[in-house]
Amino acid sequence: MAALHQIYTTPEVRDWAASGCRSAGIGCLECKQPVIEAMLREQEGGAAAAQPYLDDPSLLRSIVADGCDRARHAAQETMRDVREAMGLAYT
Repeated sequence: MAALHQIYTTPEVRDWAASGCRSAGIGCLECKQPVIEAMLREQEGGAAAAQPYLDDPSLLRSIVADGCDRARHAAQETMRDVREAMGLAYT
């Protein structure tokens, strides 16, 4: 838990958690609560960004389809170049 406190909490909260843990003045859930709250705050932006795709899954499907088309086109060009370099270009 100390590693997560290093990432998500302030030095004051880390000191409070370390002292409370060593003295058994706080329980594990109390120690973890500031980390949980900070992680949830960090994830709020991602959840908001994902909402349009949750509301309309066809948006995501169209992005994937466009990506597949671009990848297919790039692969076809690469294979054409490879065949030409190997002398396998058939016209």
